[in-house]
Amino acid sequence: MIIKRLLGLYQKSYDRRPLLTLCCTNGTLGIIGDGLAQRINYKDSKTHTAIHNQLPPNLQNDDLPPPSPSFHLDFARNARFALYNFSVAPLAGSWYMFLDRFFPLPNTTSVTQQKSIKQSAGLIALKRMAMDQSLFAPAGLILFFTTMGIAETGTLEGAKDKLKDAFLPALITNYKIWPLVQWINFNFMPLPFRLPFVSSLGILWNIYLSWLNNASKHHQEEIHHPHHHVDSS
Repeated sequence: MIIKRLLGLYQKSYDRRPLLTLCCTNGTLGIIGDGLAQRINYKDSKTHTAIHNQLPPNLQNDDLPPPSPSFHLDFARNARFALYNFSVAPLAGSWYMFLDRFFPLPNTTSVTQQKSIKQSAGLIALKRMAMDQSLFAPAGLILFFTTMGIAETGTLEGAKDKLKDAFLPALITNYKIWPLVQWINFNFMPLPFRLPFVSSLGILWNIYLSWLNNASKHHQEEIHHPHHHVDSS
């Protein structure tokens, strides 16, 4: 009942202010994703086991300083993720609208034709997913790591280093997860709920990107300042 009411409120907000609704929803989910990532990173830093061992070899750093006795949220890092997710929401929302127009479902009132449309809906969703994953997924990762690199270092060189470290591992992981998720999204979710659906599942993806982004940051700090450690931010 509560979920139904929340969905109703979201739909009303989307109908009135679609872009603002998407921005606020995406920004909030970005805050949650990065906050969880920081907490998981903190716990893993004590043992350097599960998460650490999944990093690309060049990003595994066993010489980091020991973690602080208690967990403290890095608000600057959290704010960067929130601002990025908030800002990118109109682009993602417009992309989904474009895919709906580019691969439309035909309109009909015929019961027979409606059955045929349902059968072809999976194929149309597959086409939308294929275009999304071939174009938007790599472009989105380039945008993410470029933005984070510039935000963290203030230079284009920092963005290039970030892309060199993190883009390919993130893209490979993306193709292990998101094709199926996006096919489900395009096949079953109404347009207003596609970005929130992706962003909700994307909390886990944000955890991964935050973790990979932070590992790349430490890696570049080691390259440029090999004996100077800075707290993650």
